[in-house]
Amino acid sequence: MLMSYDMTIFFENDPSDRLPELIAAEADLTIDVEGLGIMVHRGKGVYCCTVGEPVRVEEEDLPDAIVSRSVGFSFQVDVLVEGGNPTSIARTRKLVRHIVRSLDGVSWDPQTEAVDPRAARRSAPSTPSGLVSLVQIDWYATRREGVAATYLDATRRYLPEAAPRRFGSYEPLKFRLDRDGPECFISEAESDQSLYFKGSQPVLDGSIMVDDRRGTRVSLSILAASLHEHAWREAVRAFFLEVSGQLDCFFASAQVIRNLTWSGRQIWHGLEAESTYSSYWREGWMGLPPHPVWWAYLGPQYSPLIDLNGPGASRQGDTALIELSIRPADRDALTVTLPRRGVLRRPVPWVTPTLQMKAVDDDRRVHPLRAERAAVVPDDLGVQVAPAGYRMHSPVR
Repeated sequence: MLMSYDMTIFFENDPSDRLPELIAAEADLTIDVEGLGIMVHRGKGVYCCTVGEPVRVEEEDLPDAIVSRSVGFSFQVDVLVEGGNPTSIARTRKLVRHIVRSLDGVSWDPQTEAVDPRAARRSAPSTPSGLVSLVQIDWYATRREGVAATYLDATRRYLPEAAPRRFGSYEPLKFRLDRDGPECFISEAESDQSLYFKGSQPVLDGSIMVDDRRGTRVSLSILAASLHEHAWREAVRAFFLEVSGQLDCFFASAQVIRNLTWSGRQIWHGLEAESTYSSYWREGWMGLPPHPVWWAYLGPQYSPLIDLNGPGASRQGDTALIELSIRPADRDALTVTLPRRGVLRRPVPWVTPTLQMKAVDDDRRVHPLRAERAAVVPDDLGVQVAPAGYRMHSPVR
């Protein structure tokens, strides 16, 4: 016989004010509010269950089965049936269903892994077709093994939309995660230097590139408009930091790229698309971007070299994080918001200037934009570094 039966209900908003009244309104139930919980009785005072106080929950603590249901779960309520009485369990399940439907929650039964409502799926806000902005995330690491497995694990816990729905080393992408399984994705990433994949909106696509000399770069493109919503932004931020930490990245960034063409289903880099600079180049690591980026993660190799009193900078253990705005903002908008100093009121550099690549020109016909290697690159990156003074050359687009 069961000693107890547990269920958990997850909510986007705090249900504290409505929960007691909702339960008490059930004709066959009575409640006693005791301490931080609600004791529920059925019939003539027979114990039914205990409904715990709503508590805040972080996305990283949500069960995998719940993460895919909503991007904004912030509260959980634990429901316990002590003694495991079958009649009490049945009535409690019915009560939980009522709470879920009345307060827009989702329940999880750890005994059966059942989720209610079963059809619930989180969805991103729609982005109208036309010229749009993307948030381009790039992770750079010395690590060359276990990258795909680490990435997949993070998608399950933080951002299921970033999972590789389709993947392969060339178009058309011939593998599917739901058909070929995660083992196939991991195997393909380990056997091929370049693996490309498609995500689910608002995530569009990504890639994993592993090179014996240059290390690893993982990239991801996300529709920027969706990240103006707090819940989606927080989910992506948590995912960004998790992958950065788990891959032991020496640098990672999230930057806004403007004027890409969006059909509502596909994205194109047309002539209007904003060109970017590449830190991950043929001759090796080039340095940090020569312009502000929305988010920047600096691993233990870079973090001692930056000014922690600079704009948006904070220490994260032996790493550092720079966040220059709350919502996604492009390089020009970020430059405008940087503090200014001196007689000429010039913007304070977003990061130590010697760590940045030097822009050679601004010829929009080339991609990536030409740049000279940063004057200072940490000695212990563990990847090939471009020679000092090296200038990258790009073909005409």
